[in-house]
Amino acid sequence: MHSPGDVIDGRFELVERLGSGGMGTVWRARDTVLQREVALKAVRPDAEATDAVRERVLREARALARLSHPHVVTVHQIVEAQPHPWIVMELIHGVSLQQRLAAGPLTAPEAAGIGRQVLSALRVAHAAGVQHRDVKPANILLRPDGSAVLTDFGIAALHGATALTATGELVGSPEYMAPERIRGLDDDPASDLWSLGLALYVCVEGVNPLRRPTTLATLAAVLDDPVPPPVRSGPSRPSSPHCSCATRRRAPARTGWTPCSRRRRRVPRRTGSSRPSRRRPHRCPRRRPRARTFRPRPGPGKGADSPWPGRPSPWPPSRWRPP
Repeated sequence: MHSPGDVIDGRFELVERLGSGGMGTVWRARDTVLQREVALKAVRPDAEATDAVRERVLREARALARLSHPHVVTVHQIVEAQPHPWIVMELIHGVSLQQRLAAGPLTAPEAAGIGRQVLSALRVAHAAGVQHRDVKPANILLRPDGSAVLTDFGIAALHGATALTATGELVGSPEYMAPERIRGLDDDPASDLWSLGLALYVCVEGVNPLRRPTTLATLAAVLDDPVPPPVRSGPSRPSSPHCSCATRRRAPARTGWTPCSRRRRRVPRRTGSSRPSRRRPHRCPRRRPRARTFRPRPGPGKGADSPWPGRPSPWPPSRWRPP
């Protein structure tokens, strides 16, 4: 059992306990060599120091070492100690998203900003062959500037590695677990997206719609019960000016006619009056038909050059020669 003041590997001095989750306990520690604060993660004291536990700790470190992203926590090194190794990670000065939600739900733009950042982190992780498998508000940390950081890759699945969980063992949070993972199909990275979507739902609505009093009831709700539509999020609208639907081409406000391919509709000009504009409509460019040449038959008329009776000649005298 460790306590504040203990020194790990003759270098890292434990300061205070930050929390525990999954298989490990996180400490705030001080690096006496580089004179900086770091986060140390170790296996919980109630967990057995077996080879599977040691391999799980090393797997989390390998998963973090594969990723280099501003919204993924950075791992510095691994300290080999008895009875279990320690992971030296970046210390995030802030609170978790779960602690932030204890003060009240977020607005839709705030939740969308956090969702974009965590989604970019998951995209990089999936491209590197890493599945988080436990995306929830407790594993999302918020920096003082409001940016989100994805942490706790303790049960992450690495592409090409053997499984560490036994058959029938439940690993992860049931209320944020994707239905396919409950059915045993946990090799799809889309399960992380389900967990992220449900976490954003909780951020806006303030309640998890699939949480039940017992674990079995929660698993049954995830499999069978539909997620009710959100109420506090409001109507869907682009949350970023860089969204494709926000930057699509629109007709200018001063235009009195809305061009279409072949059908045009008059719309009032936005000048405070409901009177339609009298500007000419925009005509779609079309290929002009070839001019048809008409040569009338000569005949008597008014004048020597006119082919029609009583009408002047349409051609100059130089172009018409009577027969």
